[in-house]
Amino acid sequence: MKPFKKVFLLLAALFISGCTSVKLVNLANEPVPQNSAQSIEQAIIQGCKAKGWTPIKADNNTIDAYITVRSHKAHVRISYDDNFYNINYVDSTNLDYKDGEVHRNYNKWVYKLSASIQQQLNTKL
Repeated sequence: MKPFKKVFLLLAALFISGCTSVKLVNLANEPVPQNSAQSIEQAIIQGCKAKGWTPIKADNNTIDAYITVRSHKAHVRISYDDNFYNINYVDSTNLDYKDGEVHRNYNKWVYKLSASIQQQLNTKL
């Protein structure tokens, strides 16, 4: 292989691997099985704790959750009612948030958080 081609392929690989930002995902209207408000709140709190998030009750039907992974931090707000819950981005540190894009790991953490909440909701039936 020619030296120019090797350098080009190396630079292309570095460029592709450096692209870590993706469109930020907020989860809206995630379904809640028919439960009482207390069990929904408890399921969200337990789901957060199971995935390493720290939940703090903000007010009625709202929980703020925080996670720290190495030097990366994320803060989401989880609002809920008898039928649905929402997970919305609030703030982050070292996750390269800019113009609606964020480090791809943030979205993974939020999807895993939602799956954990769903698991807790389904065990509360």
